[in-house]
Amino acid sequence: MFLTNKPDLTTPQTYSWNLAVQRQLGTDYVVSASYLATRAMHIWTLNPINAAQFLGLGPCTLDGVAYNPCSATTNTDARRLLSLERPRDGDKIGPLAEFDDGGTSIYHGMLLSLERRAVKGVTFSANYTLSHCIGPYADINSNGPPADETFSKPNVREFDHGNCVADRRQLVNITSVWQTPNFANSTVHMLASNWRLSGIYRFSAGQPLNVTDGSDRALNGTTTQRPNQILGDPYKDKSAGPLTTWLDPNAFAAQPLGEYGNVGYNAFVGPSTWSFDMAVSRSFNLKDMQRLEFRAEAFNVTNSFRPGNPATALSNLSTFGQIRTALDPRILQFALKYVF
Repeated sequence: MFLTNKPDLTTPQTYSWNLAVQRQLGTDYVVSASYLATRAMHIWTLNPINAAQFLGLGPCTLDGVAYNPCSATTNTDARRLLSLERPRDGDKIGPLAEFDDGGTSIYHGMLLSLERRAVKGVTFSANYTLSHCIGPYADINSNGPPADETFSKPNVREFDHGNCVADRRQLVNITSVWQTPNFANSTVHMLASNWRLSGIYRFSAGQPLNVTDGSDRALNGTTTQRPNQILGDPYKDKSAGPLTTWLDPNAFAAQPLGEYGNVGYNAFVGPSTWSFDMAVSRSFNLKDMQRLEFRAEAFNVTNSFRPGNPATALSNLSTFGQIRTALDPRILQFALKYVF
């Protein structure tokens, strides 16, 4: 696998703008509404510049070797551009990608929030976000992008333009903290005063799902091709229970060899997720400059099943569309710290 840069790549650019309105209600509450927007330009993506060419399904001869059919996954390297142009040395290069700096993304969001200031030891805040992000396929990881993580259709960046990987249409966050008061009775004060109980609830709409063939149907050597959608409704069982079928396998079909499917990039949405976490803590003063701090935390307090995303490779129909993973079960964590 090889990777190359254009000599005049433009540095990615990001522009953000927002508008917020805030109002106080009474003495304890503050409400606000905000519009948030971000536009990114010159996002670096990868274009496959040595893709295999579809030469039909009849017989042919390439560099003195007869093939029937001419286009198959078994002779991908022989059909690459460089191999066809220079058979003697072009076949030494397989996947070859070039950085493309033309990607753009746009994010628009509405944020509504409510906050209750600390009154009688209780604070409360809640916010709701409705947003949408659209951008290109740009799977560039910290270790350097592999040359096969490219557009699925060579030289056509827009073919892989869709919902951003991080797109979550709706988000809800609710947090609250309650601190017990200082009791007058010395024994009750020692046992019950100054405990802090906090809770966090978070809801998130589902993550975008990219349904793929799981195989090289276009016979071009790329790895992210998508099938055809043949039913209007691609979802089957939205209860999202264990082993339920979220995406209907009958709603999709592999496109004919040498063609590209009609399914868009990140066109579908996985099951929503949520979390409910709590913590209890207190600091005990022992002597001057000495204290004991205790903390107990519980994640997924109710120990509920929270579905992961279904499998989205159409090549494996035995698992396609099924909920076979889950987020963490209940996790308890305790800490005791002596400070001196």
